[in-house]
Amino acid sequence: MSPKRVLVTGGAGFLGSHLVDRFVVAGERTALIDTLTRGSRAWIHADAALHEVDIRDGPALRRVVTETAPEIVVHLAALHYIPAVDGAPELAWDINVNGTQTLLEALDHRPPELLLFASSAAVYPDRRGPIDETCAPDPPDLYGRTKLAGEQLIQEFATRTGARAAAVRIFNVIGSRETNPHVVPELVSQLRTGNMSVRLGYLEARRDYTDVVDVAAALHRLANPDSLPTAVNLGSGRSISVAELVQACEQVLDRTIDIEVEPAKLRKTDRAELVSDSTLLRDTTGWEPTRSLRDTLDELLTKPD
Repeated sequence: MSPKRVLVTGGAGFLGSHLVDRFVVAGERTALIDTLTRGSRAWIHADAALHEVDIRDGPALRRVVTETAPEIVVHLAALHYIPAVDGAPELAWDINVNGTQTLLEALDHRPPELLLFASSAAVYPDRRGPIDETCAPDPPDLYGRTKLAGEQLIQEFATRTGARAAAVRIFNVIGSRETNPHVVPELVSQLRTGNMSVRLGYLEARRDYTDVVDVAAALHRLANPDSLPTAVNLGSGRSISVAELVQACEQVLDRTIDIEVEPAKLRKTDRAELVSDSTLLRDTTGWEPTRSLRDTLDELLTKPD
């Protein structure tokens, strides 16, 4: 098969840079869009072409689409750290929804064969237990609402242009190159300074954590499926509490860690649990996570930066 032309938005960021690596190693002609606000030039594969463009800049996006003529587009660029979204709701909507609309308008005159949209488990209602794709979306927060709006936009685009499109509802991603202070990087940051205690928020919140390497592998597989669901979950299928995360860090470091609950880190509202049923992803692609929580924490806590 001849190499595909691939365009990844947010391709210099946490997940995007890992995905770009996979596409390049697979021999695909890979370009990326990023403002480098959160991403880093140092993470960009030498054989990938960077276009330093904001996804809200229509004329610039049209130039990139014309130049790269992508057959596969993976749209990752978004504002996704919840406190940042809640602190700047208009900006979040502008980037996550209006930016998606602007990208789709740029693709209208040359639709790709396949469009993957990085949605989120945040589109689901607040409920316990594994969630599969038959669960009707009902996002309880602004971030989830921006992602659901994006899903609707890409399906309208698919209907309008005939492109295949899928919303990939990603659960919690952990691993190297993370730049937002989510619970795992915050925990690791405190422990890497040699602290014997950590300051955290809600300890009982349970989340589905998957290593970024495995998430990138799943997205890469979804870019080449025989059949593509319109929405598919991406998660490990197991939930871990914050308290259990600390226990796992204790095992990696072989020492006791004291926990102090810091009121400033407590959210006004927080889900008790958010965990994926990823049966559809496994059935569609054969994907299984290869890295354990222990593997990820060991890399983050003990390996040089």
